This record gives sequence, C-alpha cells and structure tokens, in this order.
Amino acid sequence: MTEYEMQLPAGTAVQLKGVELSMEEFHLAYLFDKLRNDFGFLESAKNQMPVNGDGEVMPMYTYPCYEYLNSMNWEGADVFEYGTGFSTVWWKNHGANLYGVEHNKQWYEKVDGKKLGHIILCNDVDQYPNAIKGFQNKKFDVVVIDGLVRYECVEPAVSSLKQGGIIIFDNSDWHRNTKELLDTKDLIPIHFHGFKPTHVDSQTTSVYMHKEFSRKARSIIPMGGTKRAPHMTDNPKDYQPKIGEVMQGRPEELEYKQ
Repeated sequence: MTEYEMQLPAGTAVQLKGVELSMEEFHLAYLFDKLRNDFGFLESAKNQMPVNGDGEVMPMYTYPCYEYLNSMNWEGADVFEYGTGFSTVWWKNHGANLYGVEHNKQWYEKVDGKKLGHIILCNDVDQYPNAIKGFQNKKFDVVVIDGLVRYECVEPAVSSLKQGGIIIFDNSDWHRNTKELLDTKDLIPIHFHGFKPTHVDSQTTSVYMHKEFSRKARSIIPMGGTKRAPHMTDNPKDYQPKIGEVMQGRPEELEYKQ
C-alpha cells in the first residue's frame, strides 16, 4: 500500500506545501501533477509538440493507445502511414521501416519525409488512397489511417495488411462511417478512449487487429504508474520467497499462503 492508498475518514483535510486542501482537492491536485509531469502534457501544450514524461516525441494518439503500442517491440516492422507527423518520428525512433503518403508539402518538408523513410508527397485526393500500392504491392505490419479521405483508404489498407498486422485508425469517434466500414472487415477492433497531448477533450484512437496478431507487451506499468513489490498470490501456493524478497498482499491472503 502506498501513502496515497491509505483509507482516511471522509472530510479529512491535508497539508500540501503549506496549503490546506480537502481530500477531494488533494486527489485532484495529485492527478494534475501526474498529467503535467508523468504524461508530459504541460510540455506538449507549451511547445505544441506531443512528448511523454521523459520528453520523448510520441504519436498524437490517445494516451491509452500510445501506452499499448509503446509496450511492444517494433524493431524491423514495416509501417505505412496515411498522414505523417510526430508519429512518423516515433515509429522511426522505434526501429520501424517507414513508408507513407503526406499531402501537406510544408509538413512533409518539416519532418523531412525523404530522410525518415519512403514517404510520398501527394495532395491529389483521387490518387491518395492508392499510394500504399506504390511499393510493389508490399504488405505491412502496421497501416495508420490518419490523413485525407479516410473512408476511401480503408479498402487499400486492409488489402495491404500482413497476416498478424494491425490498422491504427485515429479520430474514429469523429469518422464514424469509416469506423463502421472497418467493423465489417475480419479484424478485431479495440477502441482506446482518452486524452491526447495538447488536446483538452477526450477522443478515440482505434486499433483493428488481424486475428494472428501475436506481439506481446514488454511492460504493462502505465504512465504515472507504480512499480510495486510482487504480490504474494502472484505465484503458486507453495512458492517460497527468496531471502530479502518483499511481497505484498491482503491480511486474508496470509492464511492462504500458510
């Protein structure tokens, strides 16, 4: 149990840096501190560039989606993006092979699309969806739909997906018809609702997963989370702790372990 999990009587006031706060205001202040620092929200808003709590560039996906993707190893993955940006930098930093299409010349030059990967500059909305076919019909581990004419990008995205791949569809709460079209495909949808860097409203980034998707999370400690001591029931009943190993659990579980 951490100091923030103690059960205190209702109406309790606490002192924080010389200021007396009600318990509910203390909880709210603590959450603001987490969002400000551990999530990097303050720096993101200040510089209008999405970064995590360590100052590293991150995609402009919802925080829960980012945490999910950030837990996996993407070294050597083939990624195609409809719409490039800070996510392109993030994928590159994680060792992915980058492909994509961008319609905004100014943004394309800002992120230096040619250096980041095989990025095509195209602002013709008729040709844009099929830009993914411009790489000798290559299949991709990840296809990101986050640019122009998203509804029209669904069919070429699905047909260009590797077995075991995923489609990341940002702003799915806004592009509802495109979401409904993706729902008709033989993919498993996961909708990550939550806040984003530099945004003040809750949004949705969706992941559509091929049924053979098999990447595993390397860590599931969330942003702003606590690395806790092992739980006493997180091993077989006859497990004997190592010398010096600290374990946690409820009093009722002590009898279970005896």
